[in-house]
Amino acid sequence: MELSRRIASLSPSPTVALNAKAQAMARSGIKVVNLTVGEPDFPTPQAVVDCGIAALKAGKTKYGAAGGGPKFRQAVVDKLRRENDLSFNADQVVAGIGAKEILFHLAMAMLNEGDEVLIPAPYWVSYPAHCEAVGAIPVTVPMPADTRGAMVTPEMLEAAATPKTKAFILNSPNNPGGYILSENQLRDLGKYLLQKDWWIVSDEIYEYMAFDVAHVSLLKLYPELKDRFVLVNGLSKSFAMTGWRVGYCCGPKPLMTLVQTLQTQSSTCLPPFIEEAATFALDQGRVLAEGGVKLLRTRRDLVVAALAEIPGVGFIRPQGAFYAFIDVREILAQSTKFKDTLTFGQHLLETHHVAMVPGEAFGVQGFLRMSYATDNVTLEAGLERLKQAIASA
Repeated sequence: MELSRRIASLSPSPTVALNAKAQAMARSGIKVVNLTVGEPDFPTPQAVVDCGIAALKAGKTKYGAAGGGPKFRQAVVDKLRRENDLSFNADQVVAGIGAKEILFHLAMAMLNEGDEVLIPAPYWVSYPAHCEAVGAIPVTVPMPADTRGAMVTPEMLEAAATPKTKAFILNSPNNPGGYILSENQLRDLGKYLLQKDWWIVSDEIYEYMAFDVAHVSLLKLYPELKDRFVLVNGLSKSFAMTGWRVGYCCGPKPLMTLVQTLQTQSSTCLPPFIEEAATFALDQGRVLAEGGVKLLRTRRDLVVAALAEIPGVGFIRPQGAFYAFIDVREILAQSTKFKDTLTFGQHLLETHHVAMVPGEAFGVQGFLRMSYATDNVTLEAGLERLKQAIASA
């Protein structure tokens, strides 16, 4: 019996697949340095864990409200007002099982067959897949040749736009590039977007991981965009709560109502005990995340210093998130063994036992994504193995 052709055409997440392969190799006894996963290695703050345990003991184990309960939604509203100078009502907030589910449900609620979505490269691997799953068309906005300047500009969007353009996805701080759009760059984008009638989906999941340039939401600069602006965030990265699966979006009520309706027919709700812990984390805010952010900054500095010492290697200077996007195009151009980063990445894993994600997964050839959300010993070992692999390329 035939299965869905549309879903069958999708590929599994490359980051999930590579992580699984690295873990399988490790289980077989191979000492793999795994630098693929977008997950902080430090634990969820103990106070958050204690809150979740207390909620379990209090019997908060039944169904919750689709889209999040009133207490959680209000915590999101308060957080956005306090930390981001943004004003939403609680009925404009929808919570879900991680920001990934939120983004998928947004694609289902927002897009129709044949709609085009502008996605600047390098991009998070699931953005195009979400579009394809609902019959929309992801349009890659090519990465600029000079990565020292603005990574997303009005000129780049205009070159990729067509009459079928329906939405634009903005991700700053960026995964995998690690860049942050400055306030001036956002102002340029905002002026351009005011002239369009597109949906703007702003994925701000890494907002706390901003090391050199402060994170600013585009909506703060251009509140006029509010009737077609959707802010997406979650607690996975900021509070090291990846396994808790808590995400949320805020936007125009008609769209939020559709997303909530989808949840009633899919995941139903967040577990109430998790929602209780997540509400506590949001109320505490940045104070809970400060230690982790400081640690990631020192690791970023270690990685940048080490990469600068490897001949022929470049990188987009990471200003936020916890990734280094490593430029090996010069190495590949001189190599007789490897034609692209897919083959080089495979060699890196199978021969040197270090796992990084090839740039093809993010819409860019000739780059590798390295997560530095792990300890210094692991980072130093991975960087040394990368250096050895490049020397023999």
